[in-house]
Amino acid sequence: MNWKKLMKVILPAAIVISCSRNNGKADAYGNIESNDVTISAEVGGKLLELKIDEGYKVEKNQLIGIVDTLPQVLKLKQLNAQLKAAKAKLQGIDAQIAVQDEQLNVLKKELERVKKLVADSAATLRQLDDIEGKFKIAEKQKATFDAQRSGVLAEIDAVDAQIAQAQDLLWRCHMVSPVSGTVISRYVSQGELVITGKPVCKIGTLDTVYARVYIDETQLPDFSIGRKVTILTDTPDGKLKEDKGEIAWVSSEAEFTPKIIQTRNERVNLVYAVKVRVPNPNGYFKIGMPVEVRVED
Repeated sequence: MNWKKLMKVILPAAIVISCSRNNGKADAYGNIESNDVTISAEVGGKLLELKIDEGYKVEKNQLIGIVDTLPQVLKLKQLNAQLKAAKAKLQGIDAQIAVQDEQLNVLKKELERVKKLVADSAATLRQLDDIEGKFKIAEKQKATFDAQRSGVLAEIDAVDAQIAQAQDLLWRCHMVSPVSGTVISRYVSQGELVITGKPVCKIGTLDTVYARVYIDETQLPDFSIGRKVTILTDTPDGKLKEDKGEIAWVSSEAEFTPKIIQTRNERVNLVYAVKVRVPNPNGYFKIGMPVEVRVED
């Protein structure tokens, strides 16, 4: 590389120019951008209510829209009825098991008594066989009731899981903002039908914004992550307003300048993308605002 020459990267407002600090110019030029969050519908249906518009400020976990909840409410009603029926069935089986347990206790005592009588030759083996047969039948009947009970318990667990799923979908009908920020774009209107995954709006977090700039290879040593920089913006009186920022990210890969560059030589230049974190508590910086970046010594 010829270190006596500087690579010029001439870009329009949304792109960046890298310059040498030796000629009194800024080190890089760029535009402000934000971290955007696109909120999409998690449940399909009619959009009953939309509480936001472009430019509105929203807080984290704020309700911004409601999709028709009737299908989920009806599903929950059906599932709760199934759960009630399954629990009633379980109560009936438990009552049968209690009766069978009592019968087994009686037969067990009777079996022990007959065994003693047979040992004393006061009862016949036929009587002993009869009581043993009754006892074994009662045990099998109890095993049947136990199996039925296990099946009903599994049914209750399945219905509980379906209820939890329906409740989750009902909750997802209420769209909330995952972040605090400003509504940048709104893609649907109240009353429209939305499908699962359809974008509803885009929210930008503007308390902290980023200046995206591009630099050439010769500037990489000056643009290290964590380094403080000065952000310059134009004011109505023609002066430059200074704010502080910090380099948050430097691309590890070079990329070609965009094809909108006019000359062939400039189109083949390689540049590195850089993001500068800029505090914006008062909302001064707007998305797309052109800025200059100067590395602090």
